[in-house]
Amino acid sequence: MKKSIFNALAIFISIFGSFAVERYISKINVQNSKEILASNILYEIDQNYYSLLEVRTALLAVVEVTDSILFNWETINAEKIKDYYILNQYAQRDDLKTVLSSSPQHRVKKMYFNSLINSGLILEVKNKLVREKIESIYSLINNGVNYGSSNSSKIINWFDEKQLLEKTMDLEFTFNKHKNFEIYKLLSERRRLQVGRLYGVENSINFFEEIKGELDENSFF
Repeated sequence: MKKSIFNALAIFISIFGSFAVERYISKINVQNSKEILASNILYEIDQNYYSLLEVRTALLAVVEVTDSILFNWETINAEKIKDYYILNQYAQRDDLKTVLSSSPQHRVKKMYFNSLINSGLILEVKNKLVREKIESIYSLINNGVNYGSSNSSKIINWFDEKQLLEKTMDLEFTFNKHKNFEIYKLLSERRRLQVGRLYGVENSINFFEEIKGELDENSFF
């Protein structure tokens, strides 16, 4: 009888111990996962920050080139535009249509932030202020830095219409022959939009720099 009780007790302790070990291991795995996610979120914030720095540089170049074009409009031609662009390059291609329509875009990184949201771990961020700042960062980069594409489309359409009229693929010839008040207005609008974006990107960079100085891996969980 005593032997049976002892055996049953031993089995119970063994099972209980096994569950305790599993819970301990599970707890460690969850904590490790949280630490990895926190580290990746910080990396992702850095990636967005450096992308914004690149966008700011490109926008400054866009405004510089557009200012030169508009200021010298009476004598401007495709060759001079290319000369201005060589000094302030910002596009992936150097054809005239791209040079005049390109709108630098921020490459948003948010895979790990989405993981933080979708897993519900955002609710476990221990500091409410930190949680709000993380949410603000991603709201900012999703909604506040990429716009102006409609103007780009208008400039591209201007070239397409004139090329179709002339039945030519020569962009320089097309611009030089058909330069008019319509394209002047479109370029003026482009400058206004990109200056507005520049202010927005500058504010975003300042916000990122403030947040980056306050966050580390221990800020999250």
